[in-house]
Amino acid sequence: MNQINKNYFVDNLKVLLIFLVVFGHLIERYINTNDTLMGMYMFIYTFHMPLFIFISGFLSKNIHKSKKIFFNNLLVPYMVLNVIWYTLAYLYTGEKKLPIIYPGWTLWFLLSLFFWRISLKYLIKIKYILPISFALGIIVGLIPNGSVLSFSRTIFFLPFFLLGYYCDSNKLEKLNKINVWTALLGVILFIVLGLYIADKNILDYRFLYGSYSYKELNMNIWIGMAYRILLYMSSIALSSFICILTPTIKTFYSNLAKSTMYVYVFHIYVVLIIFYLIPTWDESILTKCIILFSPLFVTYLLSSKIFANIYKFIFSYFHKLIK
Repeated sequence: MNQINKNYFVDNLKVLLIFLVVFGHLIERYINTNDTLMGMYMFIYTFHMPLFIFISGFLSKNIHKSKKIFFNNLLVPYMVLNVIWYTLAYLYTGEKKLPIIYPGWTLWFLLSLFFWRISLKYLIKIKYILPISFALGIIVGLIPNGSVLSFSRTIFFLPFFLLGYYCDSNKLEKLNKINVWTALLGVILFIVLGLYIADKNILDYRFLYGSYSYKELNMNIWIGMAYRILLYMSSIALSSFICILTPTIKTFYSNLAKSTMYVYVFHIYVVLIIFYLIPTWDESILTKCIILFSPLFVTYLLSSKIFANIYKFIFSYFHKLIK
């Protein structure tokens, strides 16, 4: 890939992944009543966050970037948005939680990304850190209460961040040696596998989150560790197939890549509105169309400039305070 194509590849991939984030969260409420949705959900969750985190690592080559930038761009938004989330949750449910310690729904990613980026220059000094990170990702499944400060997810997904950091354009080029039709067949096989696992109820979908211990999922420790190894292998294979199928030229949606943060931050509120409007899944054509096509609308809507301005307005005050 030349420099321009590499940039378009990353942009196109980011847009695809943020769409799948929205899609996955939107169907989440309905997966327990529909095996097809459950299968698609498990297929998406096998690769979309691992690949998103891989891209984050790929874009983190500058290990000497000021820690203040990470604080402003990641930790401050995490703290502010988490307080907003739990305030709204308290008003709606009356449930109290300490908002800094427990990431609200999707906000774990901001906290984990902060930890990965701020520690990267120290991690890469450790010999064999990549295989060590995979071992830690398997072992962390033994530890309960991993949702505290996104501890389990930070460890579980760390290998993908490191893979992204160590990857370069030459390594991405090697993926082009894999035939597109082979990659497409691989994706189809993974979709079929996801549908089969959902239909036979072989695996708890929460296993894919990386935030629950094996015990919390009622899994035998050795089986849980074996499944996590298989999950790592599956995520890498499927992510590779998706990369091969991602366009490396400018597309009609490439420009939306600059707005993925705003989509990520705001989409949960739009999704909750859709949940309210469609409380249960049914087989009507209208419901299916809304559930399946609304992610396109949500992704496009939240990519508009107004939400970028809202985001900047919210955090401009906090950034001034810590200058």
